[in-house]
Amino acid sequence: MFRRVRIVFILVFSISASLSAQNMPVHEQYMFDWMLVNPAFAGISEVTSVKMVHRDQWVGIDDAPRTSFLMFKHRLKGRAGGVGGYIYSDQNGPNSYNGFQFSWSWQALLRAKRYNRLILSFGMSFRGLLHTLDESRFDRDMYDPLIDYSRKVTFVPNANAGVMISYRQHFIGASFENLIPWSDRMYNIQAEPINYVIMNIHTGHILQLKKDRYQFRPSLLVKTNFHGLTQMDINFKFHIMSGKEIRSVYLRYPNEIWIGASYNQTLDWNHSAPLSLSPAVGFSIHAFSFMYLYDIGLTSLQSYHYGSHQISIGIRFFRDKYRNWSKHNVPSFNDDF
Repeated sequence: MFRRVRIVFILVFSISASLSAQNMPVHEQYMFDWMLVNPAFAGISEVTSVKMVHRDQWVGIDDAPRTSFLMFKHRLKGRAGGVGGYIYSDQNGPNSYNGFQFSWSWQALLRAKRYNRLILSFGMSFRGLLHTLDESRFDRDMYDPLIDYSRKVTFVPNANAGVMISYRQHFIGASFENLIPWSDRMYNIQAEPINYVIMNIHTGHILQLKKDRYQFRPSLLVKTNFHGLTQMDINFKFHIMSGKEIRSVYLRYPNEIWIGASYNQTLDWNHSAPLSLSPAVGFSIHAFSFMYLYDIGLTSLQSYHYGSHQISIGIRFFRDKYRNWSKHNVPSFNDDF
């Protein structure tokens, strides 16, 4: 009995220490696609892609969170912009979250001189969240005035915005989430205040090695809600390219395999501690891609579960090998960072 109570306590503490985890169930997946963090990445590359992602969190714990979603992104033909979005389902015991997000981006070419192109990208997105709380199967032996043993449903809208600037194979950007001052009406508004605005600052680089057949891609993400909750993620991926060379304005290869890892740490006020370490591997064969990530918790909660598993299956539709951007004969990105 004591052990069960202790597990519940640790779970509650871990969830409360996160950055509104269940309001943003896709944040653990951004290592597979940066559009999940910043809508300015929608349409920045020349490929149209569709991905299916599933995450089993805290394997070994009953009713642990499970998240599945389908995402897409597409560069608008003949236009300096793109669209993207996703639909998702997040199940967490009696709580379930189903939602969608639609993103739009616009890019401005500030400088173009062969490979040295400077691009400024803006993005906006709208998100809708349907929250369901099913209390009908709660234990009725214990009285709680806040529980009425019914099924409750609320809809929570919100919006995000982001900006990103890239030069050659480097990017730096910032995005802001929860721009609409809205709270989940299912809860007591006094106890559950309006969702705070969350800022994400991120940067990354693609380092070309040995005739472009090898790439090293480090990146950094820092997110904060300006009210004492801050987290830092350090990521890296090492890519090996193979197959027959595809020559356009840029040189690329049809196949690749990569390995990587992500280290997460909290930087809360008066407290800093490691959160997780996530090794990952993936490969692409022509248009098809597969990715797997294993999340190892570095907190006391790890002793009660077997980690978290995440897989992604995708397909990419390459568009023109190169395109004219206004009067400049330069291509859009081939890489997704």
